[in-house]
Amino acid sequence: MTDRRVVAVGGSEDFPPEVARALGTPPEAVSWLPSIASAQRAMADAQTAGFDVVVLAPSVTDDEAIALAEFAARESPATSVLLVRDVPVDGAFPRLVRGGVRDVVDLTRGKSELREALRRAVDRSSGHHASTNGSGAHGPSGAIVSIFSTKGGTGKTFLACNLAAALAERSGSRVALVDLDYDLGDVFAYFGVEPRRTLQELVTLDDGADPEAVAQMGTELAKGVIGFGSRPDPRADVIPGATIARTLSALKESFAFVIVDATSEYSDQGLAALDLSDAICLIAGLDAIGIRHMSIAIQTLQSLGIPRERLQFVLNWADSKVDLAVQDIERLVGVRLEVRIPSSTLVPRSINHGQLLWVEQRRSDVAKAIEGFADRLMAAFAPPVVAATTHRFGGG
Repeated sequence: MTDRRVVAVGGSEDFPPEVARALGTPPEAVSWLPSIASAQRAMADAQTAGFDVVVLAPSVTDDEAIALAEFAARESPATSVLLVRDVPVDGAFPRLVRGGVRDVVDLTRGKSELREALRRAVDRSSGHHASTNGSGAHGPSGAIVSIFSTKGGTGKTFLACNLAAALAERSGSRVALVDLDYDLGDVFAYFGVEPRRTLQELVTLDDGADPEAVAQMGTELAKGVIGFGSRPDPRADVIPGATIARTLSALKESFAFVIVDATSEYSDQGLAALDLSDAICLIAGLDAIGIRHMSIAIQTLQSLGIPRERLQFVLNWADSKVDLAVQDIERLVGVRLEVRIPSSTLVPRSINHGQLLWVEQRRSDVAKAIEGFADRLMAAFAPPVVAATTHRFGGG
């Protein structure tokens, strides 16, 4: 299957033959190192040629796997780190991916998982060598921005859809818009279309897939906006957090921005998206209950290990006359609400017309507020992100 250097780390000496069988190679083709420390020494040894794929045994802890992945990123960027688990890994997957582990193999789902993960790793290694020997290193990946609120009716989906369109036009780059509510999502209804494929189908794409192939898995919603989601179905099976993480990782490699209309719950798939997000936009309306939800969300996300600096705060209906001032909210919650979207009858009107407000009412105060937010995100994540995209179009 490969002439690349593959090493198994940890576990017993029975582990390398298992990896070799999955690779379809003789047992001696896969070497073995007993510990993370020995793997680090071997990777740092200038006398060795380095490893293309490192496969970590189930006995390796999450913290050890992340430590080795971070070490590999510094010392051997072409090396892919795979972690094998013999128990389900949904809850831990996003943290492992963010730590640099390229894939996590769940053996409870069958031996084919290991074979497919190794194939992807070998292909990725080959692609990296070809890129390094040819046109240079890969460009930077895109940014994932999640719109989140635990309270319904805050305008979360409205903001996600219009922000995606604004970013596409302002950056001149394709933007992915993901509806994470796989059972009863509303994103596609805002555009009057149905998704062509399901979120689960994105997992069939190989790592490093051509951006055009990834875009073809979605549905064009507006100029420069490609939607990813599933048809509304209350009986739909739950999508594992690991599947969502793999999906978002694939989109991040192909789009300058990935806008996620997140779920309102702290589910496995919701947490996977939030953990992988470069920015999380907490949105609330100008009401006491909504602000309470925002305050609790801030505390909850920080307790889950998400840094405060990744949080953005959006106030919807910011100019409503409801005996609650913006300054009062900022003092109570302890944040600065730099993104303020005003009230307007144009919002429900645009929804009823099946047209984005960004498209239909570009000169409105609401559109200007969304434009300002898009520019803030571009300033935070561009020009490297925007410059990386290979699919550009003229803004209008």
